[in-house]
Amino acid sequence: MYLIFRCSRCGRHLYAEDGAATRACPCGRRIRLDGVRVLSRAKDEREAGDQVRALQMAGRHMTGFSPAG
Repeated sequence: MYLIFRCSRCGRHLYAEDGAATRACPCGRRIRLDGVRVLSRAKDEREAGDQVRALQMAGRHMTGFSPAG
């Protein structure tokens, strides 16, 4: 099971395996997972990645994220 959440510094959507203690964001912040607001859950890593990509594309005006190509 994977947790989908946002970085409190940059707003980027991320995922981490349920049971992990922390997750590092590309912005440099280390996020403690016991205190995050879980937006969604996914059964496997592929589904988690798909959900994060969809969330990033929907909110890209906030984070500066843009697709490659």
